Amino acid sequence: MVKGGNMVDRLLAKPWFYLLFVFIAVRANDLKKVERAAFGLSELDPGECFPFLRVFLWALCAMMLGLYLYRWAAGQIRRVQPMLLCLLGLHAVLLLITLFYGGKSGYWLHWVCALCLMLALDMGLQREKGSVLEGFSLAFLLWLALNVPARLIWPAGLNAAQANLVWYIEPVENAEALFVPEWLIGNRVFYYRLAFPCLALEMIRAQVKDGRYTLRTVLAFALVVFAVITQRGGTALMGFAAMLCMLLFFNRRALPRYANPAVMTGLSILLFIGLQYLHIQETLGGALLARLGKDSDLTFRTQIWSKTLEIIRGYPLTGVGLLPVSYMRELFGSTFVQPLNHTHNQILELWLHGGLLALLPYGGMVYLATRETLRHRRSAAVKTAAILLMTFLFMGTVDMFHNEPVFYPMFMLLAHAGTLAEDSRKLPRISLAERIRRDIKRERNA
Repeated sequence: MVKGGNMVDRLLAKPWFYLLFVFIAVRANDLKKVERAAFGLSELDPGECFPFLRVFLWALCAMMLGLYLYRWAAGQIRRVQPMLLCLLGLHAVLLLITLFYGGKSGYWLHWVCALCLMLALDMGLQREKGSVLEGFSLAFLLWLALNVPARLIWPAGLNAAQANLVWYIEPVENAEALFVPEWLIGNRVFYYRLAFPCLALEMIRAQVKDGRYTLRTVLAFALVVFAVITQRGGTALMGFAAMLCMLLFFNRRALPRYANPAVMTGLSILLFIGLQYLHIQETLGGALLARLGKDSDLTFRTQIWSKTLEIIRGYPLTGVGLLPVSYMRELFGSTFVQPLNHTHNQILELWLHGGLLALLPYGGMVYLATRETLRHRRSAAVKTAAILLMTFLFMGTVDMFHNEPVFYPMFMLLAHAGTLAEDSRKLPRISLAERIRRDIKRERNA
C-alpha cells in the first residue's frame, strides 16, 4: 500500500475511496428507482424527476476516469491492457452499429460504471492491492447487510404502494420498475448478481491478506444464503449451487485445466442448444416446476430465443444495434407482471445487438481470462475469481448481464491473476482419490 507520494497516491492508498465509488456504482441500474422511492415520486417517466443520485455517480465516474488517465499518462501503470482494449472494442462496435441503424439505449451509464470499476481494479491491483480488495469487498458487504432489514421491514418492496397505483395500467416504458419488488439493493433479480461477487471478493481478500478465511468471510456467506433463499429465483438457486459445488470440490486442490472460463462458455452454449433444440427441459419438466418454479418453456425463454434467432439470421455479422426499449417489449411481449426487454441469454444478447463483430472482442475477454486462469490455477485467490466468473457464464445460459456493472470487472480480476497469486495461498495439486486415501490413513493413525 502506498503511504507517501502525490495527492493521487494518498487518495487511493486507503480503501474508503474504492468503497464509496463501488457502493454507488454497482447499482447504477436502479438509482432512478431508489430516487423514486426515497422522494415519494410515482411518475413513470424518470426523466420528469431530478436525477439526485445519478449526478453524484457521474461525478464519481469522471473522477475515476481522470485518476486513471493521470496515472496512465505519468507511466505509473501499464499502458497496454488487452482486457480493457477488448471491452472498449466491444462497446465501440455496439455504439457504431447502434448509430448506423438509428437505435438507442439507456445502458450507457451502466457501461461507463462497468468501465470505471474495471479501471479501479486495474489501478488498485497494480499499486494498492490491499486497498482495492478491501474497498470492493466492504462495499458489497454493506449493500447486502443494509438489505437484510429492508427486506424484513418491507417484504413487498419499497415501491409496493406505487405499484398498486398502476397495477391495471397497460405497461409502458420504465413501468416495470413499479411491477417488480424493489429494496435498497434493487429488485430480486439483481440481488444475487451482487451477492455472489460479495462472497467471492471477500474470500479473495481473506486469501490475499490473511491466508485463511475469517469471521467476515462467514458473515459474507450468511448474507449470500439469505439473499438466495429470500429472492427465490431459479437462476439464483442454480447459480449458487454451481458456485458452491465448485468451491467445495476444488477446495483443497488447484483448478484442473478443464475448469476455466472458455470451457464454461462452451458448456453454456451446449446447454442452450439442448434447451432450445433438443428440449431437454421437457424431460425434467416436473423437477423444474416443483423445485424452481419453471415451466417447460422456462418462463417464456424459449419463445424469446426463437424470436431473437429469427432476427439474428437476417443480420448475423453486425446485429441490429441497441434497440429502443419500446421495440424490444413489442418484440418479446409481456408476462403481465412485467414487460420483457432482453433475450435472457448472454451470447444472444451480444449477437442480437452487435453481431459476430461484438462477439469477437467478447471472445477475446474470455480467452484472456482463461489464459490467466491456467497460468495461476494453483492460487487460491485466482481459483476463487475463476469460479465466480464461471458461475456467471453458466447463469448466462438463461439470463444476460450486459447491463450489469459488476459483470465485466470479473474479467479484470482474472486479467490480474498474477498479482492475486503473489500473496495468495498456494494449493497443492491433489486428486480426489489421493485426498480420500490421505483421509483414510489419517483416521487410521488417529
